[in-house]
Amino acid sequence: MNLYKYFFLNKDHFIFIILIVLSSYLLFSNKSPKVIELKYKISDVSSKILYPKVWYKNILEVREKNYDLLNEVTRLSLLNAQLDNFRIENEKLKEMLNFSASNPLSLIAANVTNYSFGLSAKSITIDIGSNRNLIKDLPILNQNGLLGKTILIGSEASLVQLINDKNFRVSVRLGSKGDLGIFVPTHGKYGIIEGVPNSSPIIIDDIVYTSGISEIYPANIPVAKVISFQIKNNKPFKNIVVELLADLQALDYVFVVQ
Repeated sequence: MNLYKYFFLNKDHFIFIILIVLSSYLLFSNKSPKVIELKYKISDVSSKILYPKVWYKNILEVREKNYDLLNEVTRLSLLNAQLDNFRIENEKLKEMLNFSASNPLSLIAANVTNYSFGLSAKSITIDIGSNRNLIKDLPILNQNGLLGKTILIGSEASLVQLINDKNFRVSVRLGSKGDLGIFVPTHGKYGIIEGVPNSSPIIIDDIVYTSGISEIYPANIPVAKVISFQIKNNKPFKNIVVELLADLQALDYVFVVQ
């Protein structure tokens, strides 16, 4: 009843709308040139009126696509970085495998799980221990040279004293005559060789090797290279400065000598 009353009260409006729809249908059903031209004009006006809406919709679509592309670029960048890291790790492992295959020493590979670089004491932790028959005072090295020795052995991990620890010492040979000396770390990757006579023929870039007279370190393990030396007339020994061959800041894998 209410609906009928509402329709009756607004019948003029409904009749007007119906007549407009009917007129539009009759008009646009006509195929005359004038009607066709009118259609084109109406379409042109409509496209101009609706252009802001279409433009805004396109902007939103482009923005959404840019967001998706940015996500994809970020994902691919992270994947590329991961693959590059795998490549570097693979190259290191190849070097270590080649070193292990060409070295007569009995070597056990280990992963470095922790670094401890204090002001004086410097050490690393490796992921093998007595479960692999490790004991105290075993040499640690990588493909570049001597790194240190084991000092504490656990069941599945071991603590390694690094060669640049202030308390580290190792007997070495250098020069064409293989003169004996003692490697003493100073700071960072540098150290000095003590006890080499002034008469010893030393040149820059000479490689310093373990002497083999120690009960801990086998002979001929590379330790460092000579970067400078001085002869002081009032002293019997040369002042020799060396640089470690092993990179102690980038240790992932090491070898334990048994």
